[in-house]
Amino acid sequence: MAKGSDLQVDYDLLATSARQLRRIRDEFNGLEEWKREVGALVGDSRVQKAMGDFVDNWDENRKRLIKEIEEVGAMVKTTSDAFKGLDDDLANVSEGQK
Repeated sequence: MAKGSDLQVDYDLLATSARQLRRIRDEFNGLEEWKREVGALVGDSRVQKAMGDFVDNWDENRKRLIKEIEEVGAMVKTTSDAFKGLDDDLANVSEGQK
């Protein structure tokens, strides 16, 4: 956005936010492997069951969080694209008036 306008958009911040959301999503997706590793380390069947119950509950919440992270990431990208498009349109109109 042009300097002095009422609205200024930090495109770098939006891009950084989108990258960080992708990394968080990837970390959450990578927890499936962690679940298998932890299961192999726990010997007692009672502990395995308790861990299994916890992990199954965590899986459902993790999937929900991944979906929400992806939705927020899409909103960040849409916002950035919309402002960039508007900024480009305004610049083109300004150039045409000169």
